[in-house]
Amino acid sequence: MLNLNNFDNIKVVHITKDNQLIYEYIRENEQGTTVFPVGCIFKSFLSVLVGIALYEGKINSIEDCIIDYVSHDELADINWYKLKIKHALSKTTGIIWPGPQETLPANMNEVMKLKFGSEPGVSFQYKPDPQILVYLLEEIYGLEITELFKLKIISHFTNKDYEWDRDDIQGMKTSVPLLDELGLLFLNKGVIGGKRLFSEEYYEQTICKYSCGGFPKCTAYGLGLWLENDTHTPYFYAAGFGGQVLAVIPQKKMIISILSDMDRPHPENKEIIKMALQNKEL
Repeated sequence: MLNLNNFDNIKVVHITKDNQLIYEYIRENEQGTTVFPVGCIFKSFLSVLVGIALYEGKINSIEDCIIDYVSHDELADINWYKLKIKHALSKTTGIIWPGPQETLPANMNEVMKLKFGSEPGVSFQYKPDPQILVYLLEEIYGLEITELFKLKIISHFTNKDYEWDRDDIQGMKTSVPLLDELGLLFLNKGVIGGKRLFSEEYYEQTICKYSCGGFPKCTAYGLGLWLENDTHTPYFYAAGFGGQVLAVIPQKKMIISILSDMDRPHPENKEIIKMALQNKEL
């Protein structure tokens, strides 16, 4: 169905349609591998957890300010009074974060010592804004994020193969079927296995364009999801370094999971989505 001869970096491709696996590719040396690094796709799981907190009444609205939900000491910048949950989800906080080789703040009090380069909501920056969501969710539930993930998401999934350490938030690994189920959860607008995890209203909010986006995908950005509207068939997707992609195509009721070598960025992997959408056999 798909010619992947020019994609030596690809480990696995899954395509599901109408909740049925219709295409599977597994690179020979990956046969038997259970879980794969997914990079920043973990941020889309954080978005789901925020949606769950909203549905359960732990959070009132994405328009609420962060400081309304977290204990804090002295604030370093007046913009903290303007920072909303939606800004952390959409990577538009305006916070000046430590550099790539520097240590991230270990808790919310440390985060609140950071200053702002711009007002919240003004510009998209691919920075560690979702780290704020980790601390927010841990505070309102009284559980570490990995335990919360297990309790609120994995317990409702059929596929439960993953590795996620609280000390390495960005090091999440999941099985491909588990990634497919995340796609199914979004495709079903918050429902999995007959159980609603978040509201349809929140689903619509996640795929609403909050900014034009920017590096590294250079497409519009919603709440923890990238939006691709420049194709004949619009779709949205979660993405991680190395070309890890989970694409959801509502119009075709299709989910495409792509896992790839993490040696470098692989923007060419999105060509596989285009090939799948143009393939009349799928």
